Amino acid sequence: MPITVLLISAGVFAAQSSSSTGRRFENQYLTITILPAWTVGSSVDQRLNLIQDKYLLSINPIFTHASGVTGGRFSEIVGGMPSVEGVTANVDQPAGGFECAQWPPEEMIVAKGISLRNLYTDRSKAENGCKFPSSGQPAWFGSYFSGQGSESEYVITLAYNTADVNTLPQKGSPELRQIFSDVATMQKSLSLKPPIVISSVYPQSAPPGATVTIYGSGFNLPNYSTAVRFRDFPNNPMPAPIIAADGKSLTFQVPTSRDTISCQAGYIEVRENCVPVPMNHVDINDCPHLSGVSSNFCGMPMPPATYEIWVTAEGSGVCSNLVPLTVTEPKPNPVSISLIYPNYLVSAGDTITVRGTGFTPSDNTMKIGTAVINHIPSPDRKTITFQAPVPVPAGTSFIRGIRIYKASVSNANGESNSISFDYR
Repeated sequence: MPITVLLISAGVFAAQSSSSTGRRFENQYLTITILPAWTVGSSVDQRLNLIQDKYLLSINPIFTHASGVTGGRFSEIVGGMPSVEGVTANVDQPAGGFECAQWPPEEMIVAKGISLRNLYTDRSKAENGCKFPSSGQPAWFGSYFSGQGSESEYVITLAYNTADVNTLPQKGSPELRQIFSDVATMQKSLSLKPPIVISSVYPQSAPPGATVTIYGSGFNLPNYSTAVRFRDFPNNPMPAPIIAADGKSLTFQVPTSRDTISCQAGYIEVRENCVPVPMNHVDINDCPHLSGVSSNFCGMPMPPATYEIWVTAEGSGVCSNLVPLTVTEPKPNPVSISLIYPNYLVSAGDTITVRGTGFTPSDNTMKIGTAVINHIPSPDRKTITFQAPVPVPAGTSFIRGIRIYKASVSNANGESNSISFDYR
C-alpha cells in the first residue's frame, strides 16, 4: 500500500508516494516518479535535483537562456558541472562541451520530444586544449536535453560530479547504461505543470485606480519579478504588485492611464499597433504628430472595457492563463485630463500640452510627482501648455527605479485624474 509523506524542497511543499517501483514526487512545477536508487537533493530555486551516487539529474522547469538559442551554451545550462569544467579546463570560455566531444553528439530517445544528447570525450580534438582520460578510452562527461515544454521552456541535465577526467564513466560501461536507463524511465513519467495559474479575480470589475486581488499559485517564482499585464497593452507602465508570502495571491492597482503613440496619416494606434482608421472615427483624442519628431507619445485615461489580464514572471517567458477584468467608468470629475503629450521620454524644459475639461482661465496647477507648476492659464478652459519641470522630480516615481510619475491638474474646481509621465 503506498505511503504518502510530505517534504520541503526549495521552500515548496512537495508530496511523495512510495512504492516498490519508485515514489511519485509532486510540487507546484512538476510530477515525476523517482526510482528507489535516487534521492531528492537540495535546491535554491525551482529546480528539482535528483542524486544517485556521483550522478546528478537536474530538471529546471523554468529556464531562461542567454545565448539566443534553445538550451544556450552548455556551460550556461549546467552552471558549473565539474566534469564539463574538468574536460574543458584549457578551452577558452564560455565553452559548450562540444569543443572536446564527439560531434554531433549521440542522442538517447526517451519519449516523443524528450531525449538526452550525450557528450563523450574524443581525442581527435586534443589540439583544442581539451583534457582526456590517460587511458585513452572514450569517457562520458555530460549530457543534456532542452526543449519547449507544454507550459514553459525547460532544461534537463545529467551531470557527473568530478573534475578528475580519469574517473569519468567509460563509454558503454554497465554503470553508465544503467544510469541512462534510470534517467529514461524517470523522464517518461515527468509531467510539467503551469508554473503560474490564476484561479479567480476579485472584484471582477473595478474603476481605474482601484485595488484588485488575483488568486492562484506560483506568483512568487524564485529569482523572477512578477508583473500583471493587460493583453491589449502589455507594455503599459504599472507598479509592481504586492505578493502574498505563500505566492497564492497578489494585489495590484488598476491603471489610471495608458500610453499611446502617434501614427502615420490614415492610421491610429490600437493595442500598441498602428492600424487603418476605421469609418466614422472621431479623432479628438488621438495622439497628434509633433513637428521634428518621428513619433509622439501620449497619455490618456484608461478606457472602460473588459480586458484580458495575466501574471508573468518577467524575463522568463512564463505567463499564467488569461482571465477577464472589467474596467468601469470612473466617477464624474469636474476636472479631467483626456490627453497629455508628450508623456514619455520627456526632457526637462520640453513643452507639454494637456487637453481636458474643467480648467480655469488663469489659475491651474500642474503636479508631476513632487514638482508643482502654479498659475497656468487656460483661455479656452480645455487646454494647458507648460514646460516640463526643472529639476526632474525625485523620490515619487510609481515604479521603483524608473522615472515615471503621476501627472494631474488641480484648480478651484478640484483635482483631475492622473496620467503617467516619464522622464528620460
